[in-house]
Amino acid sequence: MNGDALMPFPPHNRTSIRESLNSSERVFAPRILVAEDDPIICQLIADVLLDDGYVVNTTSDGEQAWEALHHDHYDLLITDNEMPRCTGIKLIERMHKAGMSLPAIIASGSFTAESLRDHPQLQIEAVIPKPFKKLEFLDTVKNVLSACEDTITNTRH
Repeated sequence: MNGDALMPFPPHNRTSIRESLNSSERVFAPRILVAEDDPIICQLIADVLLDDGYVVNTTSDGEQAWEALHHDHYDLLITDNEMPRCTGIKLIERMHKAGMSLPAIIASGSFTAESLRDHPQLQIEAVIPKPFKKLEFLDTVKNVLSACEDTITNTRH
């Protein structure tokens, strides 16, 4: 079996090992919000990120993600575009109108990198076409977080 393929894992709304350490041992782990309406894909994305040491919260649509953004601090948003109640693009538009400067990645089978030209004002950091390979996905996440590292460090509470 290809070790690069996304495989099902246990339930997804859990924290990384780094988060479970006591405060004197805790290592900074970026917090990522995943908005994905397909429960299997959501679980796969969350578990891949958790296994790589990130702290992950998930939502099943853009409206739930919007609420989560108001209740917690995140360093990155990864969102599908085609979701009920609020698409990924509408969610990112709302974030910008509200003054949120959270970097965003769209992971979608219908929204392409070429589609970014239609939305330059949204400053979307990356588009990951579905289906994607685990290592390519993680490289994109790392690159976006690395490029935004100064902002993340300066806004951390």
